[in-house]
Amino acid sequence: MVEQMPAGQIEWVDIVDENDEVVATAARQQMRAESLRHRATYIVVTEGSGRILVQRRAENKDFAPGKLDATAGGVVQSGEELLASARREAEEELGIADVPLAEHGKFYFEDEGCRVWGSLFSCVCHGPFALQDGEVTEVSWMTPEEITARCDEFTDDSLKALALWLTRNGENR
Repeated sequence: MVEQMPAGQIEWVDIVDENDEVVATAARQQMRAESLRHRATYIVVTEGSGRILVQRRAENKDFAPGKLDATAGGVVQSGEELLASARREAEEELGIADVPLAEHGKFYFEDEGCRVWGSLFSCVCHGPFALQDGEVTEVSWMTPEEITARCDEFTDDSLKALALWLTRNGENR
């Protein structure tokens, strides 16, 4: 498994501008408190026949606690390569390791509490999954139609990432 950051250690993230260029570095806590623009990875996990792995976020998360998430992923650490971040997040959250990740480009998402440049990835994985305590409380498989029907239960940024992935893969139904 991936080594976890020790409790109490500051997590540093790159702050980026409207062109996704690094302009500063800040503590993750400051980035969240001030809604600073940052980078994150989003990984769509499928089982190969159209279903998407959905996870429920832990109640203690600093963003969208308890919501459903249509992607794995998370905030890119300062200086971290995007693919390395996606691999780290997939392994930390779900125990997915040594699985090829396909890259699908970038997108920008902004709402009241979040401004992020997202890097989109996907993989095929059937499990078993090892859920990260304090991050993910449960996972289930859902079709894109089921996710759409329950969209108000999901994080808005993960829905944007999923819609982009479906469009880029010609699977938008």
